[in-house]
Amino acid sequence: MIPSSSLHTIFSSNFVEDGNWIDDIASFIVHPIGALILTCIIFLGFLYQLYSNKINIVGIISTIALLIFFLGFFVKGDVNFYSVILFAVGVLLVIIELFVVGAIIGIIGMAFIIFSIITLGDDLIFMIANVVFALILSIIEWVILVKIFKRKIPFLDKVVLKDSTNAEAGYTSHEDRSHLVGQTATTATDLRPAGIISFNNERIDAVSDGSFILRNKPVTILEVEGTRVVVREIES
Repeated sequence: MIPSSSLHTIFSSNFVEDGNWIDDIASFIVHPIGALILTCIIFLGFLYQLYSNKINIVGIISTIALLIFFLGFFVKGDVNFYSVILFAVGVLLVIIELFVVGAIIGIIGMAFIIFSIITLGDDLIFMIANVVFALILSIIEWVILVKIFKRKIPFLDKVVLKDSTNAEAGYTSHEDRSHLVGQTATTATDLRPAGIISFNNERIDAVSDGSFILRNKPVTILEVEGTRVVVREIES
């Protein structure tokens, strides 16, 4: 395992000295206020980008904020090995998501990135509070985007079936026989009460309205509901 102090030494021994401007910026990033601001920018920006048709300035800013966030903790020596691994795997999964159908891989990748943020620094409770606060703001943003601006996730349009499969759209699970209502047919078999009737030389499964009907009797088609055809004998 690589301790956080070693990671800090690898990066900062040649580039960062206490008191210079890089160290000052890093100090602000790891400060509770700076960390909270960057966390919110990351979450809100990525959510907005998710509901955008193409990469925009908001998505770019949130990506830069994420990199700055990690670099700040890296400079201050507050990045541990687990954070680096979680972040790297998360980013890799998000990139893979861009080339595959579905959203599971991307969701897992984002979860890894969130966990990598939580494990930054040495104050776990504070980082969890940061993420929770950013998530609350993200939920509010989501409500605004979806409910008010009617935004949709663009890449889901490619995998979600939008066409309606109702009768109005021309889809049926059976042959429409509603036009038979009121027509006269002949029983091809006894109806006990179910049997077969003949209409224009077509044999149709039918059921009597309750009474027993013998074969070769004229019947009136009373009702058609799906595949159920109800008939009544015509009294001579």
